[in-house]
Amino acid sequence: MGFKEDFVRVLGEACQSYGGQKNFAKAAGVPQNTISRIVRGETEKPSLANVGAIVDALGPEAFFPVIKRTGANSPAEQVRGSGLPTVPVFGTTGAGDPQEFWTQEAEREIEVLPQYARPGMVALRVDGDSMEPTIMRGSYVGIAPLNGGVNEGGIYLVSVPLFGRVIKRLHLGDGGSIELISDNRKYPPTRLPLEQYDSIVVGRVVWVWQEL
Repeated sequence: MGFKEDFVRVLGEACQSYGGQKNFAKAAGVPQNTISRIVRGETEKPSLANVGAIVDALGPEAFFPVIKRTGANSPAEQVRGSGLPTVPVFGTTGAGDPQEFWTQEAEREIEVLPQYARPGMVALRVDGDSMEPTIMRGSYVGIAPLNGGVNEGGIYLVSVPLFGRVIKRLHLGDGGSIELISDNRKYPPTRLPLEQYDSIVVGRVVWVWQEL
């Protein structure tokens, strides 16, 4: 997700916490119709004065990264504090052999809350919209090493021939097949033979991390 989309998301959440756009607009000193147009995506370049006033009203805490588990009702938590554990980021979900994934040099480290850190965990940047709205383009996902079987409907990092590394939901399909499901319904399911399970499932997605 880019800056504009994140700004709109944070602004929308702030309006809700203020009890509506009217109340937030009054607190920010910005016309309500300006707030409404930004939230609806109807303005490409709001004035710097309006953006500055909105940012001041939001406060610095609104711009901390947020992290959440992949469950539908999991709450988002701000990543803030001192001495937080870090997780290495190893590129994107779009290409590369799974063996390279575990041995290449990390491109950065991201801080996470202690309850989200696990031994052997790594992160990947999501470069695509196939799992939106659950996982937005540009966010990071935490990948835990696969330990045992997979959960029906869980989200996993899989390595698929021709496609490379992708994030998908796993379902058991008809006739002994695995279905790779995208949350974005414009992408059709991909079916693979069940016996390929051990070779394609690389790890489990346990959280999503997103910054403004």
